[in-house]
Amino acid sequence: MMLVVFIGVSQLIKLQSGFFESRTTETSEAVGQWVVPCFVILAIYLLGLINYRLIKVALKQQSWVKWGVIALDILLSLIYLSAGAFALFIVTFTYFPFAP
Repeated sequence: MMLVVFIGVSQLIKLQSGFFESRTTETSEAVGQWVVPCFVILAIYLLGLINYRLIKVALKQQSWVKWGVIALDILLSLIYLSAGAFALFIVTFTYFPFAP
């Protein structure tokens, strides 16, 4: 959901900055210089919130349930990181042209 909101807002910023009117690599890279770092910071922040909530729940459980929730947290973190890497590729590809 956050990815959809982020891409939607970044497309709106592209529209307001005149990105679509004069498509050049200079305008694309200028917008991408702040979009990609902000995307990474947002992704790290969201991962931290997810881990915080799951570990907080795990600490209140019994011993065997605690390790199950921690294992689930690790699994969800790995899935999140792989999906985040793919989403970062999409965002980067949108702003930085790889082909001439």
